[in-house]
Amino acid sequence: QRQSYKRTLKKVHRDQRFRNHPKNGKKAHKADRRLKTIAGRLVRELERNLASKNLLNTYKEKIELFKKVLAQKKCDKDKVYSLHEPEVKCIGKGKEHKKYEFGNKVSIARSYNGIIVGAVAFRDEYDGHTIDDTLDHVEQMLGFRPSQAACDRGYRGQKESGTTKIVIPDVPKKNATYYQKKKAHKLFCKRAGIEPINGHLKSDHRMGRNFYKGIFGDMLNAKLAAAAFNFKRVMRRFFVLLEWLYCCFLCREGVNKNGEPPYPALAK
Repeated sequence: QRQSYKRTLKKVHRDQRFRNHPKNGKKAHKADRRLKTIAGRLVRELERNLASKNLLNTYKEKIELFKKVLAQKKCDKDKVYSLHEPEVKCIGKGKEHKKYEFGNKVSIARSYNGIIVGAVAFRDEYDGHTIDDTLDHVEQMLGFRPSQAACDRGYRGQKESGTTKIVIPDVPKKNATYYQKKKAHKLFCKRAGIEPINGHLKSDHRMGRNFYKGIFGDMLNAKLAAAAFNFKRVMRRFFVLLEWLYCCFLCREGVNKNGEPPYPALAK
């Protein structure tokens, strides 16, 4: 290409800073238009040079991706947020500290004792539409389909999935007994335990940021994170069992961990 715009882009990037300040808004929008003009000029020049060397068909998909990015508007659907990962979606969180996240959704299913039995990756789908695929994965892993699944209020809209009853927290019925209320409250308290599991998967097992390529990489990352969580849990239980067996062996020999008798004689 005849020009790289290296020094020009440096000034444009400086002008884009602090765009929320009242005095810098006009300059930032002007820099945005300038940046888009330079990008379009580079893409057209690249297209002409590749056509002159009969290489346009080889890079046709990338050129079309560049054109789509330049033509998309603020309110368009199916926008491209990343050139190297065009499948990335913008997911609205609805939270004050984090309104949006860019990536994909993951549905996690865990058993009553805390073992992850299902991890399925999706694009940007409604939570209620992911129940069927998640329960199918659970059935594939366990060999049977659970009779009841406790979900949060984000899964509203579906009462059952096959033979599984979907239970969502709600105001108890007027004719519900005390036992029924306590049972439902205990179930939903147990369901709330999956929230810290999501946090551990993101922070401790690398599900917060995916380094694998494409949609298959998204699915692979979710399953590997869930497998690592289960493996760490099993190893922790295994070491506790080893410690218990070691203490039992020492008690049988008549000493404790420090080499002293487990029940020393008390002085009068």
